[in-house]
Amino acid sequence: MLDFYIFQFVPLLLVEAFVLWRMKWGSLERSMYDSLLMNFASFLGLILGLGPVVAGSGPWGLTLFGTYSIMVEGTVLMLFERHPPKLVWSAVLIANLLGCIVLDCEVFFSSIPWHDLIGSGSK
Repeated sequence: MLDFYIFQFVPLLLVEAFVLWRMKWGSLERSMYDSLLMNFASFLGLILGLGPVVAGSGPWGLTLFGTYSIMVEGTVLMLFERHPPKLVWSAVLIANLLGCIVLDCEVFFSSIPWHDLIGSGSK
């Protein structure tokens, strides 16, 4: 399960950094750094105990993960005291919405039996 979380960390980091940057959070480097810190805080929570609950929750797992991520990442960005709360929470909500869409797409494409689709044409 740990390899799954590590595999998901980089795409989420990039998507959320892009959202922060486009919302005029700061430079691209600042947005990447802040995205790294806020996602690392979420990642720690998954490793320390929330991961099995999210994975075993079925369709509610992504909802639980999204809610947890919004709370943790919003709190981390608020602690920086760089931007007003309205910008912080809107950036976190949009970043996590797009992050969940990326996760949904990855889960959808990984559930397709590609070996059957590719293998059936060679027979």
